[in-house]
Amino acid sequence: MTTDDARSLDSRGQADDDLSDLTLPSGARHSNPVASALWRRHRPWMTELGLLFGLYWLYSVMRSASPDRVALATSNARFVESVQRSWGLDIELSLNGLFVHSPWLADAASLWYQVTHMVVTVGVLLWLWRRRRANYGPLRTALAVLMVAGLATYWIFPLSPPRFALRGAVDTMMVNPVLFAGHESVTGLANLYAAMPSLHVGWAVWCALAIVMTTRSRWRYLAWGYPLITTFVVLGTANHYVLDTVAGTVYAMGAYAVTRGAYGRVAPSMVPAHAAI
Repeated sequence: MTTDDARSLDSRGQADDDLSDLTLPSGARHSNPVASALWRRHRPWMTELGLLFGLYWLYSVMRSASPDRVALATSNARFVESVQRSWGLDIELSLNGLFVHSPWLADAASLWYQVTHMVVTVGVLLWLWRRRRANYGPLRTALAVLMVAGLATYWIFPLSPPRFALRGAVDTMMVNPVLFAGHESVTGLANLYAAMPSLHVGWAVWCALAIVMTTRSRWRYLAWGYPLITTFVVLGTANHYVLDTVAGTVYAMGAYAVTRGAYGRVAPSMVPAHAAI
């Protein structure tokens, strides 16, 4: 190798290093190699963490911007009730009565409603990141699309939940408060007039889709039990109408279909059918 060739290779190598450093913060480009290596190693999860915080910020902004339109939310609830009666879907009072007369069921439902919504969803995200990295991106984006679409609907179509609008319905989470139940508000952790769609059901459907579509385990279809139980819970606690749960399911399926089309097919993990998830 000639001296000129060696200089050429060194120049190209230096150029490659400079291009890779463009992804680093300006201070890190001039720091020691250890800091640069640490940044490259941890950049993916730090980026994802930033995206999650950004999504939460968007959620907070849209939630705070939603005006307090109680009259409209109540009027919309009357409309939903009339539609459900005409279709024979008005089962909320029957399920709510079951919860009222079974305190243990009401308490269990309250815990399920408050805990699983976040814990299971975050758990599935972490599982996808660690075990199904190739599928993480499209499924994470599907969850983001689901949330944005749901929040936009809350703003456009405020809806009082059955516990406020349906005559005879009992707010079991308020009567027998467990954990943080009974402390929500429009400006707090929840929008009281955001019943349509049910994001509790929507997120649960997303979790089931994430497991069913990315694994080959023979047990994967048991994941559908999660949204089914969640639907039972949100109806029995008088937090949602049947049509809210239907909308949550449709939104989740639609978000998944849109992102699947944008990213391409979500591939199941190449593991034996008998292997554990």
